[in-house]
Amino acid sequence: MNILMTYKILGVSDVLFWGIILAIAVIAELATLNLVSIWFIFGAIVSLIAALLGASIALQFVLFVVLSGVGFIIFFFAIKPRLAKRVVRATNADRIIGQEGVVIEPIDSIKGTGQIKVQGQVWSARVEGEGTIAEGELVHVLGIAGVKAIVKPVAGDTPTPWTKR
Repeated sequence: MNILMTYKILGVSDVLFWGIILAIAVIAELATLNLVSIWFIFGAIVSLIAALLGASIALQFVLFVVLSGVGFIIFFFAIKPRLAKRVVRATNADRIIGQEGVVIEPIDSIKGTGQIKVQGQVWSARVEGEGTIAEGELVHVLGIAGVKAIVKPVAGDTPTPWTKR
């Protein structure tokens, strides 16, 4: 039994058949978001339009198979390589880890307050462990927890007015 016979046995109109195929492909694509059925969507849309215009069932299937195949080839050889080359850039959080900054608002681990300026950016900060760090002291950024920089004081250093932090 070939697909054309199955199509006739189902007892649905060709427009409804392509609508169902289109819906299944769209649902599969939305469920995965991995471009696994996007080419079937294109083929089903064109076949649905052909059915609405009165094309024969054979032509509708030929359009579906050919256009789905062409869509797959275009995706595989033209689009997929470009998607693989996308560069993921580091966030500004990654850039401040390991850097030194200056405390611009006293850091108090009990109150949960404090800010630092590092690489020209102002960050909420907290001390590694417990304690306080006074305004104007140099700190070393150890990491990021949520939206706060985790810092420790740099021993014996104080910033000068011309130091760019």
